[in-house]
Amino acid sequence: MINFISSWAEQVIIAVIIATIIEMILPSGNSKKYIKTVIGIYILYTIISPVITGITGSNLKVDYSKYEDYFTSTDEYKSLENEFNNVTANSIENTYKQEIKKQLKSDIENMGFSISNVELDIDLETGKIKAISLSADKEEKSDTNTAETNIQINKVEIGNGTSKNKDNNLSRQEIEKIKNFLQENYGTDFECIKVNSI
Repeated sequence: MINFISSWAEQVIIAVIIATIIEMILPSGNSKKYIKTVIGIYILYTIISPVITGITGSNLKVDYSKYEDYFTSTDEYKSLENEFNNVTANSIENTYKQEIKKQLKSDIENMGFSISNVELDIDLETGKIKAISLSADKEEKSDTNTAETNIQINKVEIGNGTSKNKDNNLSRQEIEKIKNFLQENYGTDFECIKVNSI
C-alpha cells in the first residue's frame, strides 16, 4: 500500500511539474486558456487513474483515436493551430531581423561610422537580405588623453535653411565604402543598398 501511494504521489508531482513548464513556455493569446484546460484534464487524469485502478483492479484506458478526428476538424482547433504558427513565425522573423541589424550596426561602427535607422528587407525562405537602408555619419573620436579640451564654435545663421557645419556628413567615397562592405559581407546587391548621410 505504501509503494502504491508513493508511486501515485510521484506521478502527480511529475504531472504538475510538466504542466508548470508547459504553462511557462506558452505564448500569450486566446489559445492559452484552452491549453490550460487540457493541462488541467491531464493532471486530473493523473490523480484519478491510479485510484480507479486500485478500486476496480483494471487499468483506466481511454481510446483517443475516436476523438482525434473530431477535435482536429473543429474550427477552434484550426484557429488555435493558425494562431500558434503565426506567433511562432513572427517571433522567429523578428528575432532574426534584430540580430542581423545588431551585427550590421556593429560592423559599420567598427569601420569608424555611427549608424541609425537600419531597415532590412529579408527573404525569409532563403535568408538573403534583399535590401538595406540605413543612415550613417562619421563617428566623432573623443581624445581623452589631452589635458585641455578645445571647443570650436561654428557660426550659426538663423533662417538660412542650410547648415554650415558639414564636417560629419559622409563623402561619396565613404558611402561607396559602406555599400561595398555590405555587398561583400551580407550578399545584398549594390543597387539595393541605400546609405543616407545624417
